[in-house]
Amino acid sequence: MLALAETLEKKRISHAVETSVNHKEALGQYFTPYTIAKFMASLFPVTETKIKLLDPGAGIGTLSCSFMERIIKENWNTPEIHVSAYDIDKDVYNTLNENIASSSSCFKKSDYEIFSEDFLAKTSFEYTWRINETYTHVIMNPPYKKILTNSKERQSARAFGLETVNLYSAFMGAAISLTEDNGYIVAIVPRSFCNGVYYKPFREFILKNCAIKHIHLFESRDKAFKDEAVLQENIIIMLQKNARQENVKISYCNDDSFVGLSEFDVSFKQILHTDDKEKYFNIPIKQQVGNDNLTIYSGLKDLGVNVSTGPIVDFRMKNLLLKGLAGNSVPLVYSVHLKNHRLAWPQESKKPNAIMLSDDVQKQLFPKGFYVLVKRFSTKEEKKRVVASLITPSDFREDNIAFENHLNVFHVNKSGLSENIAFGLICWLNSTYIDEKFRLFSGHTQVNATDLRNLPYPITKDLEELGKKLKAEKEWTQQIFDTLSGAIK
Repeated sequence: MLALAETLEKKRISHAVETSVNHKEALGQYFTPYTIAKFMASLFPVTETKIKLLDPGAGIGTLSCSFMERIIKENWNTPEIHVSAYDIDKDVYNTLNENIASSSSCFKKSDYEIFSEDFLAKTSFEYTWRINETYTHVIMNPPYKKILTNSKERQSARAFGLETVNLYSAFMGAAISLTEDNGYIVAIVPRSFCNGVYYKPFREFILKNCAIKHIHLFESRDKAFKDEAVLQENIIIMLQKNARQENVKISYCNDDSFVGLSEFDVSFKQILHTDDKEKYFNIPIKQQVGNDNLTIYSGLKDLGVNVSTGPIVDFRMKNLLLKGLAGNSVPLVYSVHLKNHRLAWPQESKKPNAIMLSDDVQKQLFPKGFYVLVKRFSTKEEKKRVVASLITPSDFREDNIAFENHLNVFHVNKSGLSENIAFGLICWLNSTYIDEKFRLFSGHTQVNATDLRNLPYPITKDLEELGKKLKAEKEWTQQIFDTLSGAIK
């Protein structure tokens, strides 16, 4: 085989530099570095039967070529290989064709097809009429792009029984549907599907149709596609169609060099907790495995505590926003008002500090009391994802408070928490332990109410005791949070 790595990398980097951002974003297009493609290809088990390989969103063919290179180098006893590669970008058609042709020519018996058409639309139509091709292997870096409810892409995904919100999950759903029983799918995709309500149908689709065999993490969120300045955290996942779910291999490294690669096996129960109705996928690194005695934990429901998104959407109420309190107004709390885990209101900033009362606003107010607030969006610079702050009844003279939409609010039926529970939640949510638990299922900086519900919490007695201990502390530090929380774990 020709100098594959050098040839493919030269063309990939040239495309990354010379192709406009608008063009790539319109197609959700980020080509796979050769080192990552080579690692993905290494995950497939050796086979001595005919290989039918699908590469949807193939780009310049790096993934397919890397897999064929491995077969040749390791001298698999593969009688025949057939490759189907799709890419809608006509600008890469000739390069893709040349690369697949060159790699497949190294086999005694091979054939390939290059489709310069919409993978989802074509396979949706063929799947509906049961005239689709099936495959033993899929290797893919699907396009990343949000899709609207009434879009043709969303309609195509529904043909496979999948309701989803992004092209990458729609492509994966289609590929899973086209895979033969016991066939393998290896994909590099954003980690965003592992948690959140919008991707729950996709997680359920995976669990219904596949066994998870291997998950690889990149510990640095910006290294997998560093030439493309992609900050979305990506994982590599290997699935096996309609196979028995057994232990899952976890591997991780810092970047696409795969230097210092670590790997270990975990029970599937550590990936998907038995009683988790949201079906979150938890991905531990080695030091996070097997440390929990789950019997001491409860859910928020067991505590009688609710968590909701702040109801005030400010851009819909611009005419009611005020720099300061005036007659017939109430305090309005934003993320900017939270400093060192407490309230710092009012603030001289671009954000308002109050909102005029109206019928709509009146319905969305909370009576003053003890509340715990968690920012919905942490910055990339912040060390911790979950940052909780305390509101107390003495923080305001007014009887009611408004919370802006970029906050999560812990409350009891839209009223305040008990004092000890509020202090206990501050200590627990700000612990390093909870930050680590959150990172098991979330790879991005957004913290949703559903995510907070999915975290473990101490039972009521322990949480109240934790709150009493935190109240006795004059200063709150990370060490205090960790020491007190660690005593009940």
